[in-house]
Order: sequence, then structure tokens, then C-alpha cells
Amino acid sequence: MFLYTEGRKGWGRMTRTDDQETAAAWDDFAPEYYAMQQADPLPLAQRMGDWLQAEKILPAGRVLDLGSGAGRFAPMLARGAMHLTLMDISSQMLAYAQKELARAGQTAETISAPWSTFAHQSGVYDVIFSHMATFLTPADLSIIGALLAPGGIFVYSRVTGRTDSIFDQVLAAFPPLRQHYVDESRTPISLWQEKSRQAQWTQRQTLLTFHYTEPIDRDYLAEEIPPLLAASDQAAFGQLLKRLFGGQETITTTKSLAVTVLALTAPAGHRRS
Repeated sequence: MFLYTEGRKGWGRMTRTDDQETAAAWDDFAPEYYAMQQADPLPLAQRMGDWLQAEKILPAGRVLDLGSGAGRFAPMLARGAMHLTLMDISSQMLAYAQKELARAGQTAETISAPWSTFAHQSGVYDVIFSHMATFLTPADLSIIGALLAPGGIFVYSRVTGRTDSIFDQVLAAFPPLRQHYVDESRTPISLWQEKSRQAQWTQRQTLLTFHYTEPIDRDYLAEEIPPLLAASDQAAFGQLLKRLFGGQETITTTKSLAVTVLALTAPAGHRRS
């Protein structure tokens, strides 16, 4: 699979902000996304679970997977939770998450709602876990704190680095393509760190890194990239494909991925502002 699909918000190009339109868009994308998730060989959930256990964040009582998507982390979280709740704006994504749990002989409560609605519900959790949830901003920290039980922990993770020996050449040749893909810099993590320091939350963090290879089909690139390019770049892209692939239909790319994980504990007496 060429496009990096981790966490369902990793390479997505959907930017609609209306809640109903956003839900519909992710519902439509859910089957394709789940298929890509199934094909992804990275042991991210296992590595994440190992760290959460080593830090004694799991096991826990009530655990919330905030923006759970198609359930990549749901079985891992269920193993460490007395009660697991999955929240996502997409009911179809949640259906796939339940499918993942059923395969593991597990269950969870599901809540299909936009963050703007869910943020004001009355549930209280011992751990809130959220991976690549771009709908969250550091300004939400006080709301998250209000959803946590005393001593509760908010775990926020996102991709903070990536290399791809083939795709990086495409981006270098056509820089405007970058606007179509989610920012994978450390800036969002740094903003969360700064906000939590100001609010006197306790911080822990780790960096999960992966190195791997994947096959890339020429036909896939030829279908995926041209619609994003200016007409004046089409011929140059065709030449780049010829140079990258030669006479082959499939080649191998070498990739790396870095995921930063923050565990934030609210100060005693924290309340929703």
C-alpha cells in the first residue's frame, strides 16, 4: 500500500468541517480504510500497549478511545480496560471497530458523535487515549481534564516523522503536493506539551520508531497522483514514473515511521474551564 494510512488521519485529504458532512465522508471511506488497516503490517498497537503497560497506565478501569476509527487500538485497549468506550464521528468506522473486537472475543461501548457534542457529555474515564485525532487541539485540554477521573491520564499520540524512498522523491519534484497531506512535523506535539506545562499537567513521553519496506505499483501512483497535479506538471510526472520504475510494474520502497506518545496527568482539582 503506497499511502500511509495509520490512524486513519495520517494521509487523509478530507477537510470538510460540517459535522454531518464529515460523518458521511468517513462513513463512505470506512470500507476502504478498514481494508488498508488490515493490510498494514506495522505492530503499532502492540508497541503502544507495551509502553502503556510499562508506564502502568494500563490496566485501568474506564478507558475511552477518543476518535477510535476502525479499531486499530481497540483490542489492545480492551485487554487493559475493565470497561472500554469507543467514540468516533463515523458509525461505519465504529462498526468495523466492533468487528475487530469480536474477532478477539471482546466487547466495548460505542458512541457515534462529533467531538463538539461528546465534549459536553458527563462520562468520567480513568484513561483517555487518542491517536491522530486532528479534531483535538491543545485548547481542549481543560475539557479533557473534566472527562478524567482524579488521577486520570490522557494519552495523545501522532505521527511526527516519516521517510519514504519513493514518495519523498515525488514530493521533492512536486512540492505543491504537500498541501494535500497531513502535517507530520513535531509542531502539534510541541503545542500540546507547552499547553500542558502551562496548565501544570505532568508529562511523560516516548518515541516509537519503525523501519520497513513495501511494494508500490506503478498503476497505483499513476491513478493517485495526477489528479492532484497542475496540468503543466502531468508530463513531468510521467517522466518521473519512467525513471522510478524503469520497465517494472512494481518496485519496493524503504520507509520509516516515528510516532510520539504523550501521557498527560491533570493536576489535582482540575476542572473544566
